Amino acid sequence: MMDWKQSLADVDEDYLVGISNKGIVKRAYKDLEEAGGSEGAALAEPDWTAQELVVPAGSETVRIRLPLGESRCSCPSRSICRHVIMGILLAKQAAAGGEKTDAVKPGSEEAGADSTDTLGEQVWQEVLSQPRKPLFRALGSKGLRRLASIMEAGETPRVERSSVVKVQLPGQEITVKLLSPLSYSTCSCHKKELCSHKAEAILWCQYLEKQLTAEELTAELEQLPDLDLQELQDTAEQIRSCLEGLLEVGLARGGQEQAEELERLAILCHNAGLPGWEGDLRALADSYGKYLRRSAGLTMEKLAGQLQRLFHRTGQLEVLVRTALNGAAEEAQGIIGRIQALAGEFRSAYLPVGELELTGITAEHFVSDSGYEGDTVYFLEISTGTWYTYTSARPTFYEGKKRGGYQEKTPAPWGVPLLLEGLADVQLRLRGAKCDAVGRLSSSQETRGEILGRSELTAEKLEGWYYREFDRLFAEQIPPPSPPQKASAGDGHPRLVFVQAERFQQGKFNEITQMLELPIWDPAGRQVLVELPYSKREEASIRYLERLKKKQKPCFLGRVYLQGNRICLYPVDLLERQDLENTGTDIGEWLKRKKEDLLGKTEEAVCRENSDEEDTFRVLQSYLEEVSWLLQEIYQVGSATTQDSTLEALQRAGEQGKSYGMTTLSDWLRQLREQLALSCHRMKHGLSETMEIYCRLWQ
Repeated sequence: MMDWKQSLADVDEDYLVGISNKGIVKRAYKDLEEAGGSEGAALAEPDWTAQELVVPAGSETVRIRLPLGESRCSCPSRSICRHVIMGILLAKQAAAGGEKTDAVKPGSEEAGADSTDTLGEQVWQEVLSQPRKPLFRALGSKGLRRLASIMEAGETPRVERSSVVKVQLPGQEITVKLLSPLSYSTCSCHKKELCSHKAEAILWCQYLEKQLTAEELTAELEQLPDLDLQELQDTAEQIRSCLEGLLEVGLARGGQEQAEELERLAILCHNAGLPGWEGDLRALADSYGKYLRRSAGLTMEKLAGQLQRLFHRTGQLEVLVRTALNGAAEEAQGIIGRIQALAGEFRSAYLPVGELELTGITAEHFVSDSGYEGDTVYFLEISTGTWYTYTSARPTFYEGKKRGGYQEKTPAPWGVPLLLEGLADVQLRLRGAKCDAVGRLSSSQETRGEILGRSELTAEKLEGWYYREFDRLFAEQIPPPSPPQKASAGDGHPRLVFVQAERFQQGKFNEITQMLELPIWDPAGRQVLVELPYSKREEASIRYLERLKKKQKPCFLGRVYLQGNRICLYPVDLLERQDLENTGTDIGEWLKRKKEDLLGKTEEAVCRENSDEEDTFRVLQSYLEEVSWLLQEIYQVGSATTQDSTLEALQRAGEQGKSYGMTTLSDWLRQLREQLALSCHRMKHGLSETMEIYCRLWQ
C-alpha cells in the first residue's frame, strides 16, 4: 500500500531543486501564489492509497508517481516542468491537511526538519551501499590515480547533507547533488548518465564514512587496462616489417616514400594507443627527411641508433602482447600493466602535490625531432632537492615550414604576472600544484602562484647537484647500461646538474659531427666533454663558448650522458664559479647578466692536454669504431645489396674480435656476414634474422 502522506512529507525545496532546477521551482511557487486557493480546492481529497496521484496544475494535469522524478505532465515537456513541481507542492499541502505551512515555502530554514532527516538518511544509505565496480569504471585509471593521490595528500571535499547530498569536489569547479534514487543525481557538468564526477562524489562519501581507503584505490589500479591486444599485435607486426624493409633497401636507394610510410605508421600508433611509438616514428621520419635534404647536422650514427632502439622496443612489445594473448587471465593482468608502461601516455596524468616552494633556475627553447617546438623552464625545490619543469609547446609536424617573423611572447601560467622566461629569475610558491611522474608541472587553473622574491642559489644549497669531482658525477648521475640516447632539449626529463670546471680547453667546432666540442677537467684530471649540436638558434651560444676566458672558471648547467667511453654534457646554461661559491650571492644578478655582460669578451684559452688513455683502451675503441662504420655502411647500401668487400671486412673484423677475446661479438659478426651472403642468392630474404643480429650488434 502506498504511503503518500509520509512520502510527500519527506520532500523539501532542496529535493525539488535537485530533480529540476532552481528557476523551475521558483516559477512553480509563483504560479501557486497567483492561483490562490482555487487549485487546492480542485484537488479535493485524493486517494492516498493509489499508485499515482492525479493533480490539476493550472491548465495542465499532473500524474505524480514515486520516485517523484517519474512524474509526468500533460504539457509537451519531457522533463520535470513547473506544472509537476506545482502539483507536488499542492499534493504536499493536501497531505498536511490543507494548511499552507512553512514546509512548502521557498527559502524557509525550518521547513520539514524531521522529513529532511528521513530523506537525507535514505539517500546517504543509498550512497554508502552503491557497488564500487561501476564507479571505478566511470572514473578510469587516471581518475582513480588522481583520487588516490588526493586522499593520500589529506584533502577532502566539502559535503552538505540535507534531503540532497551536495559534494564540492576538491581541486575542481564541480558540484554534484546526490538524490534518492541515485539515478536522479545531478552534476554541474550537465551529463545525465553516471559521469566521472558523480562516481568520485559517491566514492568520497564512502571514504568519509571509512568504508573505502586510498590503498584500495591503488590496488584497483593494478587491474587490466583497456587495451586491444589484437590491434597492438597487428600494429607491432607492421612496424617490425617496415623497419626490416628500411634496412633491406638501405638509405642510398630510399626516398620520400620511406618517410611517408613512417608517418603513416605514426598515425596508426596514435589510433592504437602507442604514444611512445608515435613520437619515435615521427623522429625517424624527420631524420629520413634530413638525410634526403643532405642536412649537415644528421649523422649515420644517429639514424642507425634510432632504427635499433625502435626495433628493440617493438620486439619487447611483441613478446609481451603474445604472452598476454596466450597466457592465463591472472598472468595477463601484470603483463598488460607492463605493456601500458611501455606504450607511454598521450597526456601526462597530473596529480596534486600540495604546496611547493620553487627556485627558478633557467629557461630553454627546444625543437624536438618528434615534431614539437616550445620553451621549458626548470625549477628546483631546495628543501627536497627535487627538479620540476614547466613546458609550453606546440606541434610543428603538420606545418609546411617554420613560422617566421615576430612571435608573441608566452605569458607565465598560474596567474603570475610575468612572461614565461621570467619564471627563471624568481622564487615561487605554488598552491594547489599538480605534476606528473617525471616532475612536469600542470598549468591547471586551480594552481595559483605567488612570487616570493628573486632566485637565490649557492653551492651549499645545491648539495647533491653541484659537482667538482667527476668520479662522483659518474657514480651518481650516469644510469646503468642501456641503449644509448643523447640528451636533448625538451625531452621531459627534468634532472639537471651543475658541473664545475677546474680547467678547460678552448672549444672547437667539429665540421664532421656539426657539433661544438669543449673538454673540461676536474682537479684530478678527469674529463667531461661539453657538446653543443649546431642549429641556427645555437649559433650565438657556440660562438660564445668558443671564446671563453680561462679566468672565468665556468660552471656548466646541463644534462650528462655516456657516449662511448666519455661522459658528455649538453649545456643548458653557463654560470661562474664565484656566483655559486660565495655565500649569499643573489642568483638573480647573474641570471640578468648571463650571456649579456660576458658576451663578446675574448681571450685565448690555454689548457694542457689530458693524459693519453691506456693503449689497450685506444685499440679497443678503434676496433669498435671500425665495426660501427661497417654497420653504418650496411645501412647505407641496404642489406640486400651488400658488396663483397663489406662481407670480407666483416670476416676480418670477426677474426680480429676473436683475437681480442671478444668471442660473442665475433660470433655475431659471423652470423651477420652469413645472412648477408645468403641474401644475394635467394628470392626471399631472411629479414627478421638479419635485422635482429644487426640491432644486437649495434646495441
